[in-house]
Amino acid sequence: MQGMAQDAGNGLAVWEYPKKSGIRIRPIFNRSAGAAFSISYRVEVPARVTGRGRLFKQFKRREDAEAWADRALRGQRLEGEGFFELTDAERGEVAVNMPLLRERGISLTEAVQFVLERMRPRELRKPVAEVVEELVASKEQRFERGDLREASYRDFSYRTRKFAASMGERLADEVTGADIKGWLNALKRGPRTNANYLAVIGEVFRYAVQKKYVLSSPLDELTDVERKELCGTGDPKEPSILTVDEAQRLLNAALASPELGMLGVVVLALFCGLRTEEIKRLEWEDVRMSEESPVVMVGAKIAKKRRIRHVEIPPVALAWLSLVPNRTGEVTRNEHGNDYQRRFLKLHNRAGFAKWEANAMRHSFGSYHYALHGNPLETSRLLGHKASDEVLFSHYRALVTKEQAERYFAISPPKTAGNVLQFCA
Repeated sequence: MQGMAQDAGNGLAVWEYPKKSGIRIRPIFNRSAGAAFSISYRVEVPARVTGRGRLFKQFKRREDAEAWADRALRGQRLEGEGFFELTDAERGEVAVNMPLLRERGISLTEAVQFVLERMRPRELRKPVAEVVEELVASKEQRFERGDLREASYRDFSYRTRKFAASMGERLADEVTGADIKGWLNALKRGPRTNANYLAVIGEVFRYAVQKKYVLSSPLDELTDVERKELCGTGDPKEPSILTVDEAQRLLNAALASPELGMLGVVVLALFCGLRTEEIKRLEWEDVRMSEESPVVMVGAKIAKKRRIRHVEIPPVALAWLSLVPNRTGEVTRNEHGNDYQRRFLKLHNRAGFAKWEANAMRHSFGSYHYALHGNPLETSRLLGHKASDEVLFSHYRALVTKEQAERYFAISPPKTAGNVLQFCA
């Protein structure tokens, strides 16, 4: 046959097909135990055709080999060297799926880019527990450097590890918004607790996005309606504050119970609006009573989220603070985990409060200060809020009159303060 040549290895003829293409078809004996039992046909496409090196493809039948060689040459002429970048199976996938993409107006390039952005390399995919431990370790370093407070570090560690334990060995990019919602509902906790958990879980997944462990946070899947189901509507409600008489009673009880060491705490919360955790970290040297304009210096190591500020000490507070017997060292001791709470519980019991609402003293300051001065920005500054913060109106401002506010900031120590009667324990 014209165009055929002998294969010196097996004596079978090798031919070029199609003619003048440079593509050759070589018959090859199929052997078993040294004996030939059939012939296969190997198509050999030279590098000058593929553009990337020789290509071999083997067929059982001559007709199939020639058909493929013919298709390869036509493909090369139509598509160039790119034709050989796809296998027949891959080319078949393109043929099957392109109509589906076309129906939706999506190009193949767009589809591939979309998938590449969302498919994580195996080495970047990590279980939730590993992601949590990475972030906990980072926070531990910050805590040890003094950049993060112990309470914040421990709260984050506890909540995130609890969440990670519930996820078992699941990869972070497998967790859905529905998974998180279901877990929170199973806890059967209140809106505030749910909000706290969502905050730390959100931080975990923001970190995971930055590390490319996940493409996006599953919390992005939660609708506004679902968030309200979990955390409440956030509608403002009137905060619980002390009446003027209740504030007087609490101050008198603190004055009459020096062994509890709570008078400075009560005064700074009621008349300066300091947070409990800020007062726990406060030293008396930060309470500048003797300056021309007395202030409390709430520095970065004291303030929540490092929102430093100077809080003016009003005359009423100076009068009460002057009665604190020992104004050196810490404003209040906090010898062990529940030391402060134990002493404060004794105090409000002695003052006659059957029930105590959290943050009642700070809420009282915010409400009475705003009613007295009518300056929301100044009240927010003293409370340590951001300038644009709406927290003042949603949490700290109860409806009180200016007259009540005037009475509040005029609560004076009893005239017998130097010789007060002791409250019964």
